[in-house]
Amino acid sequence: MPALEYVEIAIAVLLIGYVIYRTAMEIGISQYNPLVPLKGLNAEEQAILKKTFVMYGRLPEAYRRKCDERIVWFRSKKSFVFYGKIHHTDELRLILSATAAFMLLGLRNYKMHRSLFRVIVYPSSYYSRVNRRYHLGEYNPKFKTLVLSADKIREGFDVPDDNKNLAVHEFAHALSYEMRKKRSWEARRFRVGMRKIRGLFEKRSFRQKLLSTQYFRQYGLTNLHEFFSVAVENYFETPSIFHQDFPELFDIIQRMLNFDYEISCVFDPPRT
Repeated sequence: MPALEYVEIAIAVLLIGYVIYRTAMEIGISQYNPLVPLKGLNAEEQAILKKTFVMYGRLPEAYRRKCDERIVWFRSKKSFVFYGKIHHTDELRLILSATAAFMLLGLRNYKMHRSLFRVIVYPSSYYSRVNRRYHLGEYNPKFKTLVLSADKIREGFDVPDDNKNLAVHEFAHALSYEMRKKRSWEARRFRVGMRKIRGLFEKRSFRQKLLSTQYFRQYGLTNLHEFFSVAVENYFETPSIFHQDFPELFDIIQRMLNFDYEISCVFDPPRT
């Protein structure tokens, strides 16, 4: 066989391999791979979780085990990509996986197969080619990707009660997308909750209360989806104040997430 034919075959094999690789990336195939090892949490990692998440130490033992299993699954199955000089990437991967696990702890379907394939982390603000401007974080539903800045991730957990948490905010966007067309009972319940939030959000009296109390940051008034993500930040960080000041909205989000951060328990345990 002439040498030229070997070269052509090699190029064809490389192209096919690249197409397979890109296809696998686009559909997040690694999250379905049963051969990906699941490495359990060690004592040092559990100490990080206790320090970072106040509620982690308050979880009943059964929910703690459930939370740990989901953290391990998420960090093993989802693709994490770090660009630039970022320190302690393993810790960031752990914290982001735990954020997702806590947000989804009350839901049966926690794997976000439809909405999230990868998490990209930059050291700080980054330039988005899609929007042609600098961002601190965003969720891209087209590519099923979260993009976050490492410094803002850490800031979100350094002050646990300022109702500003970038990771929670962007994961909430991904969750909304996940629930859009699912036919499961919990997805339908989630969409009912979103319609109820829309009803509140469009009320003049409710918006006036939002402005007068300033409990939710101004960015939440941008649109319904930003308001939901901002509200989840508040629900995550200051649930007792949320419950006291906005009980109707609190109850709606509680049912949507099926988890009460105020008392750290599943609100409506599934019947198995």
